[in-house]
Amino acid sequence: MKLPLLMLIFFLPSCQKEEKRARPPIQKEANTEDPNEKQKQSLLNVPAGAVIEDLVLPYYNDDKKKVSLLTIKEVTVADDLRSDKTILKGENLKVWLFDDEGAVRSTTVISSADYLVNKEQLVAKSEVLMIGSNGKFAAKSKGGVFSLTSGQAILLGPATAQFKIPQKKDIEAP
Repeated sequence: MKLPLLMLIFFLPSCQKEEKRARPPIQKEANTEDPNEKQKQSLLNVPAGAVIEDLVLPYYNDDKKKVSLLTIKEVTVADDLRSDKTILKGENLKVWLFDDEGAVRSTTVISSADYLVNKEQLVAKSEVLMIGSNGKFAAKSKGGVFSLTSGQAILLGPATAQFKIPQKKDIEAP
């Protein structure tokens, strides 16, 4: 029994010393940053490739009145390797633009678009369907650019539009 006990006394300290020597290189490797990993960061502190569901982004003006509202069913965080831009690639989007009184001016449905975080712009390269309040107009296009902070939109062609023009009332002669 004394022989195995003596062996443990000699082997245990040597194992502990090996373990202590092995730790600093592991910690050193963890502290070094890969330059490619920096490129995968986004401005949102969310890693590139992350998927977010049911995202709602409201926008207000300086007077705290609603300007626009963006809802996205599914968002994938992407990064642009050429610059420090963060792009959210969205599927099944809706954009509501509001007038000065806060009433809905138009509703837009988009199948897929890119949201530029630093510009607060939505760029659609797919079919866009915009319907005005009370059905006064409808427009369909193959793309569009939406400035969510100003509540403005540009539809890209080819596009079609329909406007509902109120009919003039018959005026009776006196």
